[in-house]
Amino acid sequence: MKVTNGEIMLCKGALEELVKVKLPVRASLQAAKFANKVSVKLKAIEDVKNGLIKTYGTKDDKGQTSVTPESPEWEQFVQEFNELMDIEEEFVFEKIRIPEKVAATCDACHHNMDKGLELEPSILMALEKFLEVA
Repeated sequence: MKVTNGEIMLCKGALEELVKVKLPVRASLQAAKFANKVSVKLKAIEDVKNGLIKTYGTKDDKGQTSVTPESPEWEQFVQEFNELMDIEEEFVFEKIRIPEKVAATCDACHHNMDKGLELEPSILMALEKFLEVA
């Protein structure tokens, strides 16, 4: 599937939240494998972003380099950063099949039951392209 660097960057936080959710084994494994693939892509994207910051940024009193809207090179940085985010690549992965329901235990009587899996809409929005509800 074709995916932009921006889509990979956007899914980072949501993916970090998803891997904390207790899921059935198959979905957990798919999430873990997907997270590993994304981390490789993110490393490359971050390296290029940091290079842009070094190129167009200025050092502060503490030696930290940053680019701010007040920087003379701001527009060039934004243009190249947006170009980086728009780069589209083929990304081979297995969609994470999340279940509608998961096994649970009743708080009152302790019997086993199924309950609906609850995820924040922000997680689903950021990962929509990479998820499938089973």
